[in-house]
Amino acid sequence: MVEIETFLKSPAGGFVPVQSCRTPPPDPDYIEGAIRLSIDGSEIIGTEEWDYVDQLWCYIAEMVTKMQSLGYAETYFPDQPIKLSFRAAGSRVLVIAKIGEETKTVNTSSADFLDAVKAAGLIFFRKMSELVPVNSYAEAQRELSV
Repeated sequence: MVEIETFLKSPAGGFVPVQSCRTPPPDPDYIEGAIRLSIDGSEIIGTEEWDYVDQLWCYIAEMVTKMQSLGYAETYFPDQPIKLSFRAAGSRVLVIAKIGEETKTVNTSSADFLDAVKAAGLIFFRKMSELVPVNSYAEAQRELSV
C-alpha cells in the first residue's frame, strides 16, 4: 500500500496537513513543508526531510513523466542533499531515498505507486492554487494528469 501525505510547515514550526491549511504560507517563493511517503508501512521520506515542498512536488511530477518514458528518474531535494529516485522494473518500481549515509529502498507495484503519486500531487497543487494563486502549478498538474 502506498500512502502519501503533504504537510506545510506552520510559523510555530509544526506540520499541518495541506488539506487543513486555510491561510497562505508566509513566503510564496519559499513554501516550507514535507511529503510523507510510506510504502507497505515503511516510511521513505517524512517530516524530518522537510524542504521547499512546492518545488519538491514539481520535481516529483517531472520524475513521474521521466520514469514512464525512460524507466528511471531521480532528483535532489530543493535545498538539501537528499536524492530521490524511481526505477521501473517490469510491473514494479523501486523507490529509493538516499538521506546522508542512509539509503531506503522499497519495491512496489508501479501502477499503485503512480496512481498514489498522481492523486497526492494533484491534491497538493489544487490546494496550493487556492492558497497561493500567484504561483502557477499548471505544468506540474499536466505532468501528473497524463
